[in-house]
Amino acid sequence: MKTVIVGAGALGSVLGGYFAQVGADVTLLARKLHAEAIRKQGLRIGGMREEQVVRNLRAVSDPAEVASADLLILGVKSYDTQDTLASLGHLRGKVGAAISIQNGGRKDEELGDAYGRDVVVGATTIVGATMPEPGRVIHTNEGGTWIGEFDGRRSARVEAIVDLFRKAGLPIEVREDIQSAIWCKLNQMVPAAALSCVTRLHIHEIYQDRTLATLFVELSHEVARVAERLGIPLVDCQGFPVKTLCSQPVDAAVESVMARGRIMQERGMTGVKISTLQDLERGRKTEADHVIGHVVRLADAHGVAIPKLQLLFRVIQGVEAAQLASAFPKAGHPRMTT
Repeated sequence: MKTVIVGAGALGSVLGGYFAQVGADVTLLARKLHAEAIRKQGLRIGGMREEQVVRNLRAVSDPAEVASADLLILGVKSYDTQDTLASLGHLRGKVGAAISIQNGGRKDEELGDAYGRDVVVGATTIVGATMPEPGRVIHTNEGGTWIGEFDGRRSARVEAIVDLFRKAGLPIEVREDIQSAIWCKLNQMVPAAALSCVTRLHIHEIYQDRTLATLFVELSHEVARVAERLGIPLVDCQGFPVKTLCSQPVDAAVESVMARGRIMQERGMTGVKISTLQDLERGRKTEADHVIGHVVRLADAHGVAIPKLQLLFRVIQGVEAAQLASAFPKAGHPRMTT
């Protein structure tokens, strides 16, 4: 299976590296410095598995060098999706299946606009990774991936993708209700991103603090109300019991979140930072508007009250705007230093 990973940053590179190790034909479309480093010294992967260098893959930075794909995996930041897909417009009709591992709420619609709705397979993942430097990535979270056709049918292309993940030792589950699974990821990603950005804590630290775990549950309930208004039922995925979390008594839900944090610490998963926080700490544009803001706008459009999430989103927007304004001051108003 010819696999092209578009926007191969930390997560896309970890997946691509593991796929290549088991013999897959992998091309990483990455930023120039990352692609150059991989071509020179191979892709270095550390973290959850033994440190390794993967050389039997192709890394490019020019979209024109990608001619076709049996499987296209989209992993760019949500705010770069439109420009990235436009640069790959020549692939329309040349992609067998396309999945998005992004966090954004409109990821599948955007893929469908670019390549046709019939090309898109639903998918979501909680595999985690960071990139400390070009050519080197750290696998931080061995979470699962969920995949399925949007009409619920079994298909050969889904089975082929599942086979690729399993050969690479990556947990994956086929879901007939993939839209629900995607919203379950959103239900947990939104509170995690919001609380991470306002506290600057690792995710296991948020989970283990009772006050923050309680707020996490309250935010999950708010997101669940939006899904309910849209007619999307939440479900329990393996290791990801969102339906239970949002339906059980609050005290029990808080205890389950705190237990999740303790398990992460026991497993050594203490370096997990939500990608939105990673970008905020680096003074970069974040995906908050495409993840948290997406849910806030849906709630507003459908008359769903989510006051806690709205407040946190406004705080994050303000912090991000202030940081970007400081990094890139307007002409005629140079930044003062002391």
